[in-house]
Amino acid sequence: MDNKDNNISYNTETVFNENADFPFIDTSAYIHPQASVIGQVKIGREVFIAPFASVRGDEGLRIFIGDYCIIQDGAVLHGLKNFHLGDNIVESSIFIEGKPYSIYIKDSVTMAHQCQIHGPAHIDSGVFIGMQALVFNSIVNEGAVLEPGSKVIGVVIPKNRYVKVGQVIISQEEADALPEITQDYKFKGFNQRVIDVNVELARGYKSKQYKQ
Repeated sequence: MDNKDNNISYNTETVFNENADFPFIDTSAYIHPQASVIGQVKIGREVFIAPFASVRGDEGLRIFIGDYCIIQDGAVLHGLKNFHLGDNIVESSIFIEGKPYSIYIKDSVTMAHQCQIHGPAHIDSGVFIGMQALVFNSIVNEGAVLEPGSKVIGVVIPKNRYVKVGQVIISQEEADALPEITQDYKFKGFNQRVIDVNVELARGYKSKQYKQ
């Protein structure tokens, strides 16, 4: 990828990672020049990454972002050091098909403005993570909604549940008791509407970019 602005870059070599890894980014994805993507990161089709977002694959290694994901303004994806090179030790990781990841995000996930995804974390398809929400050391299953300002730490959020505005979930009992998303839930379908808008933006900005 031609990157005149150096906002997409190799990680530096370290004692836990002797490789200088460059992000793999699908050609249809759009990364704003004021966003930052570093190191061991893989980004799928028609992903949109907005200004001042930060995706850091230099400390927590292996960040995977699936197709049609949205990373909005000021969102941060970061992980803990999860490899001890030479000791054959992997920790603070999510394992997908036997491979360790600091952060693994499946398709059609919205990460809204100023949210934080801190590995180890696994976000399943169709999840909406609201403005200034936090996910740390957690699994968020398909179709869940984290409303703005909510926090989930050290838990598994069940499929199609929602975390209310500002709510903090730190025990599995709290996670299991979360309300289910029903037809009358106020944010029902909201994630897909956001995805549709931002995929169109990604296509438009990429088209303009290639014409310059």
